[in-house]
Amino acid sequence: MMANSLVYGLVLVCMITGTTGSFMVTDNPYEQYTTHRWPDWTATREWYWTTPRGGYWTSSPSPGQDLTGRMFSVMSGSVVTFRGPLRYGNINAFTVCLRIIAEATPGAAIFTLTTSNSATLTLRSMPSGYELTVGQASKNLQPVSAIPSFGKLWPWTSLCVTWDSNTGMTQMWKDGKMSVRKGMWRGQNFYGPATMTLSGFEGQVTDIHMWDKVLPLSGLRSYNQGWGYPFGNMLSWRDMGYTSQGYAILENAFESQGGPAEKDSTGKQQRRHWRRHGELGNVVQGGADSVGGCFGLRKRCGKSQVLLE
Repeated sequence: MMANSLVYGLVLVCMITGTTGSFMVTDNPYEQYTTHRWPDWTATREWYWTTPRGGYWTSSPSPGQDLTGRMFSVMSGSVVTFRGPLRYGNINAFTVCLRIIAEATPGAAIFTLTTSNSATLTLRSMPSGYELTVGQASKNLQPVSAIPSFGKLWPWTSLCVTWDSNTGMTQMWKDGKMSVRKGMWRGQNFYGPATMTLSGFEGQVTDIHMWDKVLPLSGLRSYNQGWGYPFGNMLSWRDMGYTSQGYAILENAFESQGGPAEKDSTGKQQRRHWRRHGELGNVVQGGADSVGGCFGLRKRCGKSQVLLE
């Protein structure tokens, strides 16, 4: 009886051969082997016993990959962690940029950055603007001043935050708007490689970059426009290692449309073109995989998806 109770109190781990991860399931405890077919592959899975943890995907650590033209679709309750190259030494300044499509959830963390000395940086969405926490200090930042030359890279929201230890000055950019500069955590520093975690986020994310300096206005403008910017030396979408837990999918990114539209020689506005990582293309009605009502904030659209590669 005790053995049977222990059996019923346990769940299974589904180890899928030929993939980069595992899947926690609550399934028939008497099934030992079965074949499971996904849209692009067939794999045999073997059941193992473990303690109850619920059902979720966990991917194996990925080496640095070029994720250009790709995005993560992250569902509620999932966690995706990005890791930069190994490095040592103090970090006295930084710029962090990323593009997202997400529903505004006040108080939810968009991302958290940590380094070897346990210093953290967290950006949260607030009812009015954002809250940036650096170490033990927090400031509310609200991008309000528009810079017309920045424009917007539709359908993405481009976010950048900067901080300089020498002055303590921090600032935030959202598309074509910037916040006022505020002082916080002056004289402190980060140390070692950077790790970014998305844990309270639901939506799409792409083009994550982090630099160990405050980018000049020209660099921030280039990132916002989607071309001609330097790749991050602490985190780079061109060479990114990642792990995930939960329902997170790596897929083709939505193509981006630059704006506002420019005027031609007659004074009429030109049709805006979709820009895919700096390359102009034809005008289309939606981005990649936009059929089935999936354009915009992608959720469970009922379309077959390829799991983390």
